[in-house]
Amino acid sequence: MSPNRKLIEAYFATTDRSRLAPLLTEDVEWVEWANDVPPSGVVHRGPKEYIENSGSDELHPHITRWVEEGDTVVAEGTVRVNSKDGKVFHVRFVDIFELDGGKIRRKSSYGALLKDSA
Repeated sequence: MSPNRKLIEAYFATTDRSRLAPLLTEDVEWVEWANDVPPSGVVHRGPKEYIENSGSDELHPHITRWVEEGDTVVAEGTVRVNSKDGKVFHVRFVDIFELDGGKIRRKSSYGALLKDSA
C-alpha cells in the first residue's frame, strides 16, 4: 500500500477531528459538493477552518473503492452519521484527495443522502 493511501486511511480512521491538523498542508482546501446534504459548493481554506467545518457528528465511513494515481487518492463509499441531535442518516460519497509532500492539499467531497435516511 502506498504512503498516500495509508495517509487517507488514517484520515478516515481519525474519530477526533482535532487530530487531523498534522495530515493537512497549511494551505489546504476542502470543497463540498453535495446533493441533499447542505452546504453545496462551499470552500474551506486552512487547517483551522477545515477542522472547524468537519462537524462534531459521529461518522462511520465504509470505503467500497479506492483509486489512486500519483498524488491523488479517491475514496468512494457510504457513511452513517449519528448527529448530535439524535438523528441518523446515510450518505453515499466520493472524496477526492490531492496530496502534496505527504499531506492533504485539497479535498473535493461529493455526497448524496440515501433514501433510507430519516
